[in-house]
Amino acid sequence: MTALPSFPRRYLPLSDVYRRRFGCSVYKLPVAVAQTCPNREGLRGMSVCVFCDEWGSAAYPEQAAAPLAAQVARTGARLRRRYGAEKFVVYFQAYTSTFVRISRLEALLAEAVAQPDVVGVAVGTRPDCLTGSVLERLAALAATHHVSVELGLQTLDDAQLAWLARGHTRAQSLAALERLAAFPALDVCAHLMFGLPGEGDDQLRETAVLLSDRGVAGVKLHNLHVLKDTPLQRLYAQGRFTPVSLSEYARRVGVFLEHLAPWVAVHRLNAVASRWGEVVAPGWAREKLRPTEAIRAHLARVDTWQGRCHQGAPARGWVPAATRSVPAEGAPWA
Repeated sequence: MTALPSFPRRYLPLSDVYRRRFGCSVYKLPVAVAQTCPNREGLRGMSVCVFCDEWGSAAYPEQAAAPLAAQVARTGARLRRRYGAEKFVVYFQAYTSTFVRISRLEALLAEAVAQPDVVGVAVGTRPDCLTGSVLERLAALAATHHVSVELGLQTLDDAQLAWLARGHTRAQSLAALERLAAFPALDVCAHLMFGLPGEGDDQLRETAVLLSDRGVAGVKLHNLHVLKDTPLQRLYAQGRFTPVSLSEYARRVGVFLEHLAPWVAVHRLNAVASRWGEVVAPGWAREKLRPTEAIRAHLARVDTWQGRCHQGAPARGWVPAATRSVPAEGAPWA
C-alpha cells in the first residue's frame, strides 16, 4: 500500500500533467477530420458500434465540413474565453483518425502543429488501425511535438467487445499495446467504458493493473449511455440494457482508480453528452458537473485514491511519457 499522495481530488488529472510539462494551461482541442471507421465500412462483416451515433463521437459535428485550420481557430477561441486556455493539443476525435491514407494523415498532422499555440496532437484510433507506417509517422512527429495516441479499447473482455460490436478482440488490444510500447516517445491514453453487461469488480481491477503494467500514460473513462438512433437505443427499448446509476458508476470508477498506477493521468472521469437532446438514458449523462462531483465525493467518503492498491512499477522499467518522472513510493506529487 502507498501513502495518500498530495495530488488534487485523489487522482491525477490530465490538466496537472499538462501544466507540469508545458508550464501553462493546456487544453485538448477537438477537431473532426476523419469521415468513417472500419465498422461503418462493414469491413470483415462489422456493424456500427452499439453506442455510436451518426457523428462518430465528434464534439462539434457542425464544424466537420470546415478546414482544419478554421476548426482550430474557432474552437481555440471558445476554449480561451471559457477556460482561459493558453496552449492546445489538437485532438483528432471523430471516427477513426488513422483509417485514412498515410499521406492524408501526415498532411493533417503537419497542418495541426503549424497552427498558433498548438503544442501537439492527440490521435483517436483503435487497436486494429495501428499499422507500422502510422506508428513510425507519429513517432517522427513526437521528436518535435507532444503526441498522444488515444486508443479506443472500451473493454478487455471479449464477450463485451462482441456485445458492443467493436469488431476487435482483447488479443488485438493487447497486441496494439505491445506495438505502442516500442515507441516510448508516444503517450498512450486508453479509452474505457464502464457500465457494460457482466462487468464486475475483478474485471475493473484486472484492467487497471494490466494497463498500469503496460505503461499507459493516461486513461479516459466513459459511462455507457444511450443515444438516439443508435443500436443501443433499440436494446434499451427492448429491456435488454439498463444503464448503471450514478452512485454505482462512481463506485466502479473508485475500484478502478485505486488499482491504477498513481502516475497515470486521468483524462476524464465520465462522459458528458455534448448534444443533450440525443440522450435517452440515463439522465445524468446530460450533466457536466454532478457526475464528476459524485465520483470525487465517493472517493472521499470511502477514503480511497488513485494507486492506493497498486503494487509495483511498469513492467518494462521505462518511465511513462506522461510524467517523465515517477515519485518515490509515498512521495507527494507537488
